[in-house]
This record gives sequence, C-alpha cells and structure tokens, in this order.
Amino acid sequence: MIDLHIHTTYSSDGQHTPEEILRMAQDLGLTALAFADHMEIGAVHEGLRRAQDYALEFFPGLEFSTQHAQQEFHLLYYGFDSEDSALYEFLHRYCTIIWDQATEIIDHFTGMGFDLERADIDNWGRSIPTGFTFLNGLKKRNLKDARLHDYIAGRKSGSPYLNFYKDFLLADLGEGVREMLPALTETIARFHSRGVLILAHPGYIEQPLLQDLREHGLDGIEVYSTYHDKETVMYLTELARDLALLISAGSDYHGELIKPGISIGDVQGEPSASLLNALRKK
Repeated sequence: MIDLHIHTTYSSDGQHTPEEILRMAQDLGLTALAFADHMEIGAVHEGLRRAQDYALEFFPGLEFSTQHAQQEFHLLYYGFDSEDSALYEFLHRYCTIIWDQATEIIDHFTGMGFDLERADIDNWGRSIPTGFTFLNGLKKRNLKDARLHDYIAGRKSGSPYLNFYKDFLLADLGEGVREMLPALTETIARFHSRGVLILAHPGYIEQPLLQDLREHGLDGIEVYSTYHDKETVMYLTELARDLALLISAGSDYHGELIKPGISIGDVQGEPSASLLNALRKK
C-alpha cells in the first residue's frame, strides 16, 4: 500500500488539502506516499511536518510538466531538497511563463463568444493552469452556454475537467502553452543529480525514446498506474528490466470531482525495492 503520485490543492486541479490526504491515506491503510503536485512543492513542506503524526512514511515529490517532440510529458521528481533554491527558481520561471501564455487561451475563448476574463482564472488553485482552471473560469459567467452543457450535466459530466482538458488543451488550443514548457531532456539533465526522476504514466512508450531519456539521466518509469492495463504493465516491466530502470507505482489521485473512479492507493503493484531504497537514501 504505497502510492507515490498524489495531488493536493497545491496543484491547480487537486481537490483535497495535504492534511485531508494524510488522513485518508491512514484510514485506507497506506504505509507510504508522496505528494506530486504540478510544478509546485508547497504540499511537501506540510507532508514533511505532519506525515509522522499519521504513521506514514513520506517522500517529497513533484510533477514537472515538460515537452518533447511537440508532446507533453510528465516527469516525477522525488527525494529532492525542499529548500533547493535552483528548484524554486526553475519552477517560478516556468510557471510565470506559462501563466503569461494563458492570456492567449483566454483570448481564444472570448473569440469563441465566451465571457471570460483573467480574473476568472487567477484564483482557481495553484501551480500551472489546467482544464480545471479554465472550465471553472468559464462556468462563472457562462453556465447557460450550450457548449458547456456536456461538461456540466451531459455525457461528459462524469469526468468534466479531464474531458475538457482533452477536448481543448490537448488540441491545437493548448499548443502555445506546451511550447512554453521546459524541455524534457533538459529538465532530466538539470535535476538528475539532485533527486530521483521517474517518467509518469508513459503508456506504450517506444524503447528508443526511453533509452535516450535513460542516457540523459532518467532513473525510472511509473509502471503501475491507473492509466495502465495489465498488458501495458507487462510491457513496461520488461522495458524497465532491459534498461535497468527503477519501477514506480502511483494512482495520480486528484480527487473524486477531478478524476472520478480513482482512489488513493489505487495501483496494482508496488514500487521496486531499489526505488524505495534510493528514496530513503535521499
């Protein structure tokens, strides 16, 4: 019962506070966990202070949003120094750039006839903007707009924020934001000596790409994930063995409202002993 990929309210699309997560993890019988918020480590400080009160082993975590070959990749970073000034500078720089780029997305939505202003999205959560950020912003003054019906009460309302993200921000509309993300290989090279780097929910990633990332300093892959079926797990396990990569396990929990059907600890395997040993040494 170890979950190394949990989001809190320090992510712009996280539903529960760090304290609530710790309480739920204890109730579910978890033994260890990591907060891995998007481009933000505020929850890490709370976890380091309070996890022992819940008899939980806690690992500092973070999820970098990066880009490679015009695609978005998420990179999990563990065991880092929570006071690392270089990390703070990196996160501040890219979060500022990405939020500035969000203006273009607002302009796009207003060009479509939606009523949306910067103030509508600035106060929604922390870290970088997500589908949660923009859908909530649009809902403030556009509830009667038929184009939002599917996400509010229609066929996509079961997982509205994830569907909105897929429909809008993974399409051409999000291209400008993706271009502002740090490069995956450069991020790996910059931080590989400071902590442990794991590629999040990689799916059927091709071996040559994974080999290249390994050579840049990638330490492992998230084999066990709510995104992966048994066949994907088998494929990734073999890749990890062939490339001498560490194996991680995480639910990518955001909360019931954000990603329904995913619970804390909702993973079908555990991190490799070598990964846990590496994290404990940090």
